[in-house]
Amino acid sequence: MDAGFAERRFTARDGLDLYFREYAAPDVGAGPRPAILCLPGLTRNAKDFHRPALRLRGLGWRVVCPDTRGRGRSPRDPDPANYRMETYLDDVRNLLCTLGLHRVVVIGTSMGGVLAMAMAAAMPTVLAGVVLNDVGAVVPGAGLRPVIEAIRSERSFANWDEAVRVLRRTFPDLPADTDADWLELTRATFVEGPDGRIRGDWDPAIVAPLLDLPPGDTDLWRLFRALRRVPTGVVRGARSDILSADILAAMIRDRPGLIHATVPDVGHPPNLREQQSKEVIDAVLARV
Repeated sequence: MDAGFAERRFTARDGLDLYFREYAAPDVGAGPRPAILCLPGLTRNAKDFHRPALRLRGLGWRVVCPDTRGRGRSPRDPDPANYRMETYLDDVRNLLCTLGLHRVVVIGTSMGGVLAMAMAAAMPTVLAGVVLNDVGAVVPGAGLRPVIEAIRSERSFANWDEAVRVLRRTFPDLPADTDADWLELTRATFVEGPDGRIRGDWDPAIVAPLLDLPPGDTDLWRLFRALRRVPTGVVRGARSDILSADILAAMIRDRPGLIHATVPDVGHPPNLREQQSKEVIDAVLARV
C-alpha cells in the first residue's frame, strides 16, 4: 500500500543517521519550484505533517519532513549538549545538501518555526517562503513550563487507551475533536517500547538546553525581522500559550502585509489541517 511518502535517511556532519520522509508527486522534477521543508516542534516528528504533506503533494509540491535528532526515527544524540539550535541548523544544511535543494519553503511548528527564523539569519538565500505555526517574535517562559515538565516526567503508560486519557487531560486544547483524532494524535506523540510500555517518542535529554535558558520570555525579534524579505505567514491557535494575540498583533504592526490567521478553539499548536491554516500556507506558496 502506498503511504504517500518514501522513508529515507541522511548522514549528519557528526555521523548520526537521521530520518526523513519525502512526499513527491510523480510529475515533480528538478524544476524551478522550491521544495517544502516541514520542521516539527520540540518533542514532535514528521508524523505531525502527514496529512498536510499529502495535500501539498497532491497540489504538485515536493515535501520533505525530517525527524529532528533525538525524535521519532532519528537516533538519540550521545551528547545532550548537541540538542541546540546550532546543531539543528547544521542538520538542515546537510539534509538540503543531500537532496540538492537550494531553495525551500519552510513550514515550522513551534521550535520548527524558531529554526525557520534562525535559517533566515544563518542561510537567508535558501528561504523562498516561511509559515510559522504558533510561534512568533517572543516565546513566553510561562508557556514553555508545562512542556518542559512533561518531557522531564518521562512517564510511561500501560496501553494506548491510558496514553490517550493522559494526553487529553494534560493538554485539552490540542487540535483533536473525536476519539479517533485523539488516538491519531497520541500515536504521533508516543511510541511502544520493547517492553510494551508506551513512552514519549523523543529523547528526554532534549530538555537539557531548555533548563539553561534565563528565566522569563525569549526575545526573537531579531530573528523574526530577518524574514522581512521573505513571504511569511503566521498561524496561531486562539487558545495558544506560546503565541498570544498581543504578540501576533505586534508582529503585524512590525511587518505590514504579514499573512496571518487565528484558528478558533485550538491551543498550541494547530495541526495545519484547519481551513485557516490551509489558507495561510496557500497564500504564502502563491507568493513564492
